[in-house]
Amino acid sequence: MLDKHPIHTTISTEALRILERYEKELGAKNTVLERALLGMDKLRFKEKVDAHSISRLIKRVEMGIPGVDELIEGGMPEGFVIVVTGPPGTGKTTFSLQFLMEGLKKDERCIFFSFEEKVEQIIKQSIRFGWDIGEYIDKGYLEIFGFTMLSTEEIIEIFNVFKPKRIVFDSLNTFFDIHEFRRSSQWRSILKEIRDKKISCLAITEKRHGLEVKEFDEFDFMGDGVIFFDKSQRHDLDPYPTYYIQIQKMRITKINEMPHPFIFTDRGLELIGNRGLTKRLGEPSSSGQKLIKELPSVRDKDIAPS
Repeated sequence: MLDKHPIHTTISTEALRILERYEKELGAKNTVLERALLGMDKLRFKEKVDAHSISRLIKRVEMGIPGVDELIEGGMPEGFVIVVTGPPGTGKTTFSLQFLMEGLKKDERCIFFSFEEKVEQIIKQSIRFGWDIGEYIDKGYLEIFGFTMLSTEEIIEIFNVFKPKRIVFDSLNTFFDIHEFRRSSQWRSILKEIRDKKISCLAITEKRHGLEVKEFDEFDFMGDGVIFFDKSQRHDLDPYPTYYIQIQKMRITKINEMPHPFIFTDRGLELIGNRGLTKRLGEPSSSGQKLIKELPSVRDKDIAPS
């Protein structure tokens, strides 16, 4: 038998009339109150876990890299933290700048936090791809913090004042100790602000290995998604490496997990063959792997990745 507890309270005249009306049906005022409270709690719980409502509320954010959005159901979910990782010189920073450029074109405020490069270096890199980020800085849509030594409190204050929709951290390896990262109160404070404000974030990290090694770190487990960048030579006679991008993780998203080759164009990164190739690569068969091997090694030699 359930425990019963006395309740002493007062209610308005109108509420009392309602209570008395239901008392005739259920037999006692305490029974009416108990049924009402239990019903309220059930409705609240049902509202919280309504999967259909949640799925309808997922807003997709276009990445701005030709061919990539098709691999992740049209874009990353808004407010996600995506880990962009891989060995040095595979295109991670270029990819992240291109992500911010897509937001700027939509009049979204964006921030680039660099812990290793000066602002001038970042601007020069963007100019090589024809991105006039100086215009967006002048208009107040973009902020770049180069070689930053900002504290956690200062970063959060910047969020509150600037109200960005997209941000990039380059890179977390410099800002946090990988072994203490997930327990860090600093990162948890920043992450809470990102979640609360629904800021879409790319967090760049470094790997000492390529796609051939299945090894993950604390940054990968933290992220809502993981996008891995790599490069490799098809054979010893090939003078240039082929660059690859692989979506390894993306919560609440159906993803294409195959490695996809991409090139550096004068406008940034682009998957080889773009949409047509993306569709073919998505076929779950051994022919997909064969298609990758048969692709030519293509790279614009005049545009260096970072």
